[in-house]
Amino acid sequence: MCTSLTYTSATGHHFFARTMDFPTTTLWRPVFLPRHYHWETALHVTRTTQYAILGGGRMAADFSAYLLADGFNENGISCAELYLPGVVDYAPTPVAGQINLTPQDFINWALGEHATLAAIAADLPHVTLVDQPWGTDRYVYPFHWILSDRSGQTLVIEPTGGPLTAQLNPAGVLTNTPILATHLRNLNDFLAVDAPDFSPATVAAARSYLASGQPLPSGPVPTNRFIHTAIRRWGNPPATTTGAAITHLFQWLAEVQLPYQPERRHDRNHNYTHYRGICDLDTKSYLFIPRTTSRLQQITLTPEMAAGRHFPHAFPAN
Repeated sequence: MCTSLTYTSATGHHFFARTMDFPTTTLWRPVFLPRHYHWETALHVTRTTQYAILGGGRMAADFSAYLLADGFNENGISCAELYLPGVVDYAPTPVAGQINLTPQDFINWALGEHATLAAIAADLPHVTLVDQPWGTDRYVYPFHWILSDRSGQTLVIEPTGGPLTAQLNPAGVLTNTPILATHLRNLNDFLAVDAPDFSPATVAAARSYLASGQPLPSGPVPTNRFIHTAIRRWGNPPATTTGAAITHLFQWLAEVQLPYQPERRHDRNHNYTHYRGICDLDTKSYLFIPRTTSRLQQITLTPEMAAGRHFPHAFPAN
């Protein structure tokens, strides 16, 4: 599931963008969570947001809480979850003295209780991710997270064992498994860059590859979607206007979205793109295109909205 990227235009305008790919048929929609919102984790512990949040989410069927797949808070930091099967390491039970969260609780905690990426990173050693489902979900989902802010910094959190830490993501791209370090090596291997890390040589190779007119990797495999998106992001010159940046981002997401197949709608393993979303971190606007109608919604988290709305709100999906 999912392809994501951060992006900075030529004018210094900062965005986060993603496809939301998942097998569930639950309706995803834009969701607003207010300041001082008392929400219940899947471990039945009540926490309180300090900052308003806007993003893509859904409501639990059996208890009063919203799950966010992505979003940003009123301070302009973003966070999104993506699938990381096979390598995550969650605690079997809550740990005394820690902030115990299930994986699905993480975004509410990160965006609701922190003003900066540095504050999230500093708080991570106090967090334990617990192997327990969220609501009526059948599974405990294996996630890693991509975070960004208005400085253009991009971080990734991968719970693969030991205390949680945040690592820099110089490529500004993330898909599903494997871990980020392997994605970066795969990208360089594809571009014939003889180094494991993302570097100016990677950017130059991406520009050359795109200029050559050769086809980009395609299909549902996460490695191919990572390489495809990284070459699009770095192989093109930065957009000179906000409108052009948004157009590019929605187009690049469309190139890697997964098709919906009606005959497979009841299959548990039928991943398809529910929506394409863009977080404009400078205007604090959320742009949302659902699969069902392809109609663009744009919702802005204004200072008045952050200060004056006191209850969660789920916007229409279509």
